[in-house]
Amino acid sequence: MNSIIPYIAFPGTCKEAMEFYADTLNGRITTMQSFAEAPMEVPEQIQDRIFNSELKAGSITIKASDDLPTHPVTQGSNMSLYVVFPNADMKTEVFNKLSEGGQVLFPISDNFGMLKDKFGIQWMVVHHDD
Repeated sequence: MNSIIPYIAFPGTCKEAMEFYADTLNGRITTMQSFAEAPMEVPEQIQDRIFNSELKAGSITIKASDDLPTHPVTQGSNMSLYVVFPNADMKTEVFNKLSEGGQVLFPISDNFGMLKDKFGIQWMVVHHDD
């Protein structure tokens, strides 16, 4: 594994929150991508919301997005562990093990999968080939 990064989902306040955290932590926003720029079809009313963002502050990295109408967040379910694996095989193996007794929220597709494990912890998995 290369890294584990906290990933926060917001109910439409991602941009405001990430700007606040960047200012508070003396960091910088390295990515701020709207749903209009996302590689998927979304309803027009949410195209200005945030699909993907990232903040760097020293050795701290935080990733975040706004929720989707089909997957609204509630307090307690708005935090996930975002795990980057060195290859697709390891990502798939860990995803399958973590999902045993849990719930697959987004099956692995286009290098992304999301699940809730049997302990209620949400995981997002991706890989970066070495």
